[in-house]
Amino acid sequence: MTYADPEFWNRNYRGVRESGAFMGDRWTAPFLVPLQEAGARRILDLGCGTGNEALSLLQEGFDVVGLDYSSEAIGITRSRTGSRGRFLVADMAKPLPFPDGHFDAVMSNVAAHMFSDAITRSIFSEVRRIVRPNGLFLFHLNSLEDRPLRAKHKRPIREMEPDYILEEGGQTMHFFSRDYLLELLKGWRSLHLEPVEILKHASREQYLRRVMEGYPEYEKDPERLALIEEGMRPVKRVWRGIVGC
Repeated sequence: MTYADPEFWNRNYRGVRESGAFMGDRWTAPFLVPLQEAGARRILDLGCGTGNEALSLLQEGFDVVGLDYSSEAIGITRSRTGSRGRFLVADMAKPLPFPDGHFDAVMSNVAAHMFSDAITRSIFSEVRRIVRPNGLFLFHLNSLEDRPLRAKHKRPIREMEPDYILEEGGQTMHFFSRDYLLELLKGWRSLHLEPVEILKHASREQYLRRVMEGYPEYEKDPERLALIEEGMRPVKRVWRGIVGC
């Protein structure tokens, strides 16, 4: 096994179940208009976790299927969604249990970046297989610029492949450069990629997501520097992708 096993995730999600703490939807809003414009109805939430994004999609009237490696996470999701949607335990690193062209769109938010290069390529191939022609693949994935941020609170143990890290505690994490993503998405149509930085206020639970304007010179952006002066601090950097199949 070259990535964290289900028990790793079950331990994490047991704490969520016990505390009753759920994070709000941080990721779905940028995808709603593209989904509506594409006429999407049936959507797979790949790596759905405890169902935050699935709930958002259900509330917007979409037909949602969610998949996650953790039985604890799926149990929480089912308890939150009731009879709405369909949620199953499965490993996204293995062939996905759906027929060709089954979905109008696949959405994956900060979930598909935990695997080796070979598995990552397999996941991208499986997504393309299960999305209908002219459907969408929507994602947020670690950017390479997230690596030093994450290292501050998740100590790296070793680099197993280029930019694929084993962390203290057993989690694995892959960081994506633009060139690497473009290679993975070669042959897909209507490719839209943008780098996003998430800032958190140092003294209160306030988050701000903004495109890294002027990338890769975003760190010198005057607006960003002003936000940092006001107490905002970068906590996550991701690629936002909206890709046509």
